[in-house]
Amino acid sequence: MPHSRKKKCAKSSRPRAARAYWLPMPQSDADTIILQCRLALEVIRKGDASQTDAQCIAHAVLLTRLLSETGYGRLDPDVILEAEEDMLSMLEGGAQTGQWRIPEASLPALTAIVNEHDRQLREVRLADVIACNERLEKFIAEAVRAQQPDAA
Repeated sequence: MPHSRKKKCAKSSRPRAARAYWLPMPQSDADTIILQCRLALEVIRKGDASQTDAQCIAHAVLLTRLLSETGYGRLDPDVILEAEEDMLSMLEGGAQTGQWRIPEASLPALTAIVNEHDRQLREVRLADVIACNERLEKFIAEAVRAQQPDAA
């Protein structure tokens, strides 16, 4: 009899793992991610940002947009679009000058997006967060490939 009991336990562990994708991200993981975003936002606010800080916030902005487009957003899409444009300008300007700055007028929108990103990470199913993140990674890879000169 103990043998059949082990089989039941082994079989039940698989659905438990699959069920995790239907739940939000574990709180400790969400805390880690959002802490990085909040620290990057604070450094940007102070005007001492690095490329890493800018990329962290840009990732949060884009992932928030993708999750919002999937139906999990509470922000006005225009706020996200404006923040995307500001982040793109910051990334382009930083790549040229080495100074990663954003207009002070853009900070309230970025703060709202980081707050929305925090909410999404805590409430949206992990499977949807993963799917949107994979879409974002593919988009980034395509953009990098498009910027590289042809080797021909």
